[in-house]
Amino acid sequence: MRESLDQDEYGSASPFDPDDLPNLNAMGPAMGGGNDFEKYAVAVIIVFGALIIGGLMAASMSFGHRNGFLFALGGATAAWISGNALLLDRPRIYALFVGIAAVLLIASTITLVV
Repeated sequence: MRESLDQDEYGSASPFDPDDLPNLNAMGPAMGGGNDFEKYAVAVIIVFGALIIGGLMAASMSFGHRNGFLFALGGATAAWISGNALLLDRPRIYALFVGIAAVLLIASTITLVV
């Protein structure tokens, strides 16, 4: 039995309607009307980006290229900062750090190849 302040029988005032729990737990494209693939695209970009950067770091370490490893580490750090800028909705800072990460990772690849 509910009280007038929308409290349940234990006295907690929850902002969620308990009858609406299936909608609260809904995940995926169906929740956003079918146009919510951005979350999955970002997850794929993050995973494959991490694999590429980690592969560059591992290859540079195994071939003994210290500069290539440091460039890849700098690229990974710039990519991590750009992810935080994306979360904070700062598109210019995001673009700047993605550019920095791209330059550093290209430099790491060049040191690995040459």
